[in-house]
Amino acid sequence: MLEGAPAAPRRVLAVGVGLVALYLVLIIGQRAVDAYRANREIEAVRGEIAALRARNLTLQAELSNSRFEEDIERIAREELGLIKPGDKPLVLIWPSGPPGDQDAAVEADNVQPNWRTWLERFVDLEPASR
Repeated sequence: MLEGAPAAPRRVLAVGVGLVALYLVLIIGQRAVDAYRANREIEAVRGEIAALRARNLTLQAELSNSRFEEDIERIAREELGLIKPGDKPLVLIWPSGPPGDQDAAVEADNVQPNWRTWLERFVDLEPASR
């Protein structure tokens, strides 16, 4: 048994060195994977920056374009109801309120129940007169 005794510490030392080496390989591998992921994120952000720069150049070109001023004037006049200095606004006044109110009153007189409309379509009845 004395002959086997000195070999035991060597085996323990070899197993310990092997475990430390395996641990170092795993740490280095994890760091490599993290670096790869970080590089991919950096490339994605660089691509996004390039796209935003291109969009910025497009918007700057629109700002310098004279047509853009015409668009601003059209939007201000048509959608916002603004006028230029010196223009005389024209306001239309309907005799009995907005024109949509008269149409709604006429439609309200001609309304019939929904079941009657379906019955006329499927049974081929004459429309009810009022």
